[in-house]
Amino acid sequence: MEKKKPLNLWIISKRFDLTWFIAPGIISVIIVLIASYFGFPEPSPLGSSRTSGNALPPWLWLLLIPGVDVSHVYSTLFRAYFDKEVWNRKKVLLSLVPFLCFIIALILYSFGKLFFWGAMAYLAVFHFIRQQYGFLSLYARTESKTESKIPFLLDKICLYMVTGLPILYWHLVPGGRHFEWFMEGDFYQYPNHSVSDFIHILFWGSVIVYSLSQVYLLLKGRRISVGKLLLLLNTASVWYVGIVLLNDDFAFTLTNVINHGIPYMALVFAYSNFRKKQLPSFFYNSFRNSALAILSFSFVLLAFAFSEEWLWDSFVWREHPYLFGNSSVIKAELGLGLEGILVPIFFLPQFTHYILDGFLWKGGKNNSELEGFIGLRNLGS
Repeated sequence: MEKKKPLNLWIISKRFDLTWFIAPGIISVIIVLIASYFGFPEPSPLGSSRTSGNALPPWLWLLLIPGVDVSHVYSTLFRAYFDKEVWNRKKVLLSLVPFLCFIIALILYSFGKLFFWGAMAYLAVFHFIRQQYGFLSLYARTESKTESKIPFLLDKICLYMVTGLPILYWHLVPGGRHFEWFMEGDFYQYPNHSVSDFIHILFWGSVIVYSLSQVYLLLKGRRISVGKLLLLLNTASVWYVGIVLLNDDFAFTLTNVINHGIPYMALVFAYSNFRKKQLPSFFYNSFRNSALAILSFSFVLLAFAFSEEWLWDSFVWREHPYLFGNSSVIKAELGLGLEGILVPIFFLPQFTHYILDGFLWKGGKNNSELEGFIGLRNLGS
């Protein structure tokens, strides 16, 4: 009798997942822990707004924000707009979402700058948490479908606890945090020492209870995805160290951006390679060669990201002519007083990414291209 090949418990493969989905977050945590011992990099003296890039040294901000954070937003182009079959099937959704996002952004900004950035900050938090849930769901699919759904319920509870509790702690801890999501004041603050201490204890209690539940399932002979456990460990480490343990903008931004942006771009790259026949001819030819595929994929994302940040700095923030070479544009003060329309326009790619992400990566029979991509996992070893 032929021996049955074991199922692949990784989303893509063991090497790919560990390198691109797990390692970035863990490495970022190690870096900030080491930096906390030797001393964090000094921020720019201009201010503390992450949106304008003053909270970090210029070189680090350029690497993290345009290089990773904004670039990952534009990877949605490969997931949807560059995919001919997806575009033909979902053109109404893909056209309507940006339009509605722009209208909503205009309305939100009409209530004031801080109101807009506060609303976007809470939407971003939800988006960041849901991305981790998306990866968790992919790993859950590798586990036996015949087993009870209770373990996945435990996984979900654990994920929401290790991401949601640090955010609650951020709101409740007296003195707040020395960093912001987008800009100062975008999160409401309700200082309460007793409740913040309880949230801290509850975080560790959740981690301990979940760990014991997984030990119990292993003792009962259940098959558990190592990738899933590492993802949850990675997520808990990033959110705890970056938000609760280390009260520093460098620590928060590095862990937050790296763990969110790099795994997402890696997933989209793998998806694009799987769907290369549906891409425009230039990208199809590029993806037939691994090195060329990486170069073309990276170039497109970086070109869009750098262009967007040039626009932000030229017409809104006006603070980094030495990075973008836009001194003459800044001196001309073009767009001055038009922030009410420019900010919604410039933020549109990110806003659209937040909304579309929930539709594009949702599994099911109505998402055939994604189901086909996910099905490749069982071909690995």
